[in-house]
Amino acid sequence: MFLHHEAEGISGWLDDWKVEPVAVVPFFMLFLALFAAGIDPDAVSATFAALVATSPIWLPIALFIMFWRRWMHYIRFDFWFKQEMVLLHVELPAEVEKSPLAMELVLTALYNTGGEATFIARIWEGKFRAITTLELVSNGGRIGYYVHLRRAWKDMFEARMYGQFPEAQITEAEDYVTAMKYSPATHELWGTEYAKGQADAVPIRSYIDWGLDKDPDKPEKQVDPMTHMLELLSSIGPDEHMWLQIVMKARKKDEWYGFYKKSDSYVNSGKEAIKKVFDEAVDRTAARVEDPLAKKTLASRGVQLLSQPEKDRIEAIERNFSKLIFECGFRGLYIAKTGKFNGVNIGNLINIFGPFRYPNFNSLSVARGMAGFDYPWQDWNNIRRDMVRKRLFFWYRHRAYFYVPYDQVPVMMTTEELATIWHFPSSAVKTPGLVRVASRVGEAPPNLPTASVKLPGQ
Repeated sequence: MFLHHEAEGISGWLDDWKVEPVAVVPFFMLFLALFAAGIDPDAVSATFAALVATSPIWLPIALFIMFWRRWMHYIRFDFWFKQEMVLLHVELPAEVEKSPLAMELVLTALYNTGGEATFIARIWEGKFRAITTLELVSNGGRIGYYVHLRRAWKDMFEARMYGQFPEAQITEAEDYVTAMKYSPATHELWGTEYAKGQADAVPIRSYIDWGLDKDPDKPEKQVDPMTHMLELLSSIGPDEHMWLQIVMKARKKDEWYGFYKKSDSYVNSGKEAIKKVFDEAVDRTAARVEDPLAKKTLASRGVQLLSQPEKDRIEAIERNFSKLIFECGFRGLYIAKTGKFNGVNIGNLINIFGPFRYPNFNSLSVARGMAGFDYPWQDWNNIRRDMVRKRLFFWYRHRAYFYVPYDQVPVMMTTEELATIWHFPSSAVKTPGLVRVASRVGEAPPNLPTASVKLPGQ
């Protein structure tokens, strides 16, 4: 029998060669069963008889799990269709003088764990927390900010946005995805989804770490990592489209199909990451100490053993614990008309979150989608590729990541991390394709004299 670490090694070896374990394991098990039957048929018969004899115990459990998953997908799918959604186009103010903290306050308003408070609401009515999508879109090099959310939340979101950015302009927009009419016959598409490279509680390098939480007298002196994303989005040409999407919902608890778990994987992963930092610091120092008694007392020195980067990492994790957390799904698409597709933009989309990757911090890297096709045996005649392309476009159009019609492992992000990736850059950023409101809209002076107007007949 394989040990746990041996099984992980085999799985990793298959992943390196881009071989799906699901496709290989059934053949391996069949071969193993035939091999065992050839050596000791009585043992195989006894094992089969034992499975049949114990089926009244394990079979109902297995059938219940299968039924429960299908049931929860069905009722959530039904609830999903009942939600009236709206797509809002947000035009940036001509002058942005606030730090990303202002956008963090706006995103805080979207944190709502209501709608599924009772067990009946979850398992019978299929209710789930509201899902909102932040989008950063470039069509032919013209960049736009979009928010997709429940229509009932529209007024609340506008109030919060105008409260922080009174000169922004928010309008209901036609869905640019539906208007595109994508078809593999007329367009080429490359898309991917992203995930954190380390434990979710380890943050990306946020705007606070970049010093953007301070409002200097000269904003042009600041370095905003988001300008890298904006420049890449602005660089594409006509008949090209590059779309980024963050599907998110407020995090409540760890859950399994309507049942809340007692454990908190987010907090636990953060504590493990902090412990790992301390353990590495102790081991590093112990390697330099020869006295056995001194080695035993190293752990009691705690923070004194840490280097400055290690202190920064722990501080960032602990700061994350004090923030509101969203469960997110990150997706990016690059689409162009046939003949206009530029392969360089695949690399740009892969590395678009590169500026947020930093030593001792987390990163967002490609996880699923078209990024997995590297070897010829993974596809034949582009059948799988075309299938994945259609699915990626379908999921993007329906803003699908949680529940139905697509259920994927979420990426945990705090409001601070989200505001780092999706905020309004300062006026010092002069990206050509960035859409801003044309001019300031100011109120008339309060002491302006009013002219008397004579009405007809007076």
